[in-house]
This record gives sequence, structure tokens and C-alpha cells, in this order.
Amino acid sequence: MSFDLTFWYQKSIPTSEEAAQVYDQLTDELTGVVEESPAIEVFHQAVISAYPDLTEENMNESPWASPLYVTSECVIAAISWSRSSEVSSVLLDLASTHGLTAYDPQDQVVYGITGEDPNR
Repeated sequence: MSFDLTFWYQKSIPTSEEAAQVYDQLTDELTGVVEESPAIEVFHQAVISAYPDLTEENMNESPWASPLYVTSECVIAAISWSRSSEVSSVLLDLASTHGLTAYDPQDQVVYGITGEDPNR
């Protein structure tokens, strides 16, 4: 079981309904869903600096349930449930630092650039 978070660049914070649509399209591997941003790659590098991506060699220590899904538009992280609290707080802080929107599809919560729930 995993706890998923999705990150992308968007100028305005979407509603939870809008974010759910973006999430569905991104997980269907559609392109052109959101704006490409260099912040995605910088965020991805910060994430793998904190928690290296899942490999055969680190699978027992890794917090990831599967390898990170990374495109020029998004990063989707499947976090092992047992590490979800620890890792999600780090990722949400990194997303805020890099000006990214974060979406929690389990609870349908959108986090804006402050890392705070905008109550949407």
C-alpha cells in the first residue's frame, strides 16, 4: 500500500476538483496537461538528494513503494505507507520551496506554494 503525492507547476492554486482532473490526466500519462517548468527538475533533484529513487539495491531502506514518475510536467511519488508521514512532510516543504502545487489524491487535498492546505 502506498501514499501518493503529485507535484506540478501552476500559477494559481487549483480547487480540489481541478487538481483531481489534473492528477487523473497525469496518471494516464497524458502530456500538455500542465505547464512545463524547470522547477520540476530542480524539485526532482532535491527529492532524490533527500531520498534516492527506488532501485534493486536500496529497496529495503527506500521510502518509495515504486520508482518516482517524472516528466517535464510533474513528479508523482508513491510513498510506502509506513514512511508516509515523514516523507510527505519533507516533500511538501520542498514543493513549497520550489513553487509547486502538490496534490494528495487520497484525501483530495491541494497544497499551494506555502505548503498549507488552502481549504479547497
